[in-house]
Formats: sequence, C-alpha cells, structure tokens
Amino acid sequence: MVTGGASGIGLAVVDDLRRRGHAVTVFDLTPHPDADVPTETVDVTDESAVSQAVDAVMARQGRVNGLVASHGIRGRFVPAMEMTLDDVRRQFDIHVLGAFVVAREIVRRLDGEPASLVLISSTTAYGGWSHQVDYGLAKAAVRQLTQNLAIEWAPMGVRVNAVAPGHTRTPMVEDLIANGYDIRETEKRMPLGRLAQPSEMAVTIAHLLDEATFVTGQCVAVDGGWTTVGR
Repeated sequence: MVTGGASGIGLAVVDDLRRRGHAVTVFDLTPHPDADVPTETVDVTDESAVSQAVDAVMARQGRVNGLVASHGIRGRFVPAMEMTLDDVRRQFDIHVLGAFVVAREIVRRLDGEPASLVLISSTTAYGGWSHQVDYGLAKAAVRQLTQNLAIEWAPMGVRVNAVAPGHTRTPMVEDLIANGYDIRETEKRMPLGRLAQPSEMAVTIAHLLDEATFVTGQCVAVDGGWTTVGR
C-alpha cells in the first residue's frame, strides 16, 4: 500500500514496486495515472475513512504486508512570526497523524503476519531550518514516530523505518523552479552536486521495505550528502 502514490516520490515508489512484482494499492485523493493500479480515494487525516479503505483492500487482496506512507504537502515557508497554529496543525495532521493512522490500521489487521513499513521524513528533521516551523517540526515528528513504532511492533514481526529525502525533482519542486526558484546554490552545497530524481528515492525505499530484513527504527537520509555538510 502506498499513500500519496499518484504523484512525486510516491508515484516512483509504485512504479518500482510493480517492477519488483508487488501488487500495489494506492491511497490518494487523486487516482493513479495508470488505471490498472487500484486507488482508494481517501483523506489520510480521516480516521474512519482510512479504516474503511484498509478493510476494502484487505477484502480485495487478502492481506497487506507493506506500507509506504509517502503522502504530504509543502509547508508555507514563511518566518515563524508569520506562521499560524493552523499552518502547523495542518502539517502535523497530514504528515504525522496521517502516517500513524494508516500504519496502525494495517498492523491491527495483520493477524500475526510479518510486515514492513516505510514512512517519509525529510532532511528538515535534522538540525534547524529557517522558515520551516510547520513542515520541519512535522517531519522531525515522523522520524520520532518511526522509532516509537519500531520498538513497539518489533515483537509482532513488523519493521518500521523511514527515509529522509533531500532536494528531489518532484512536480512540487519543478513548479517552484518554473516560478523562479534558483536551485544553483542548493546544488553547489550538495556534495553530489545535483538534486535527486524520485526514482532514486524509490530504490532506497524498496530496499528498506523488502531487503533490509534486520533494519528497523532507522531514518535514512537520501540527500546527496546534504546533511553531512556542516551548516
């Protein structure tokens, strides 16, 4: 199951997992562009709707043994003095509570089956960032949520990890570039000298989901070296 699987990193994850032979269902507010990929239209902040959608997937597929919680929205990117409580609450509702509810509803229905979950944090979860009081706090909380769930659910055979993407050429970033955002300074600071492609995120996510069978409670920065460079 891939939340936010109709675009951006989530879309790349769906493509990668299907190539690996997985049956994938998308949770999103918009359908996956490939009509062959089943999509449950669901708002991850609606607890009842998520529960019903997970039941529908279970009825159709019999079981779900993997989750990639890649849904998300961009922060406002304004100074803290201009940030409203509603701004911060919206980020927490979508990124933190949304990931928690979907993960919990899947694990509730595992019936002893092992599973692997991958949440999406961000490099903004590391260190301090200007103009990121809403988004950065929420993504840091996702990193903590990953550790908490990993400890609780390990005895059940459930691994929980996270990926912290660096600057990635998603449609959201491409839109910023089209509207005048100059990425050259960002690229200069990155040891690898460029932004990531969504497919590069998908490879690491699939590794944590499928192959890293003795890894749990970790948040892997996939950032071209960004968090390694001193601020």
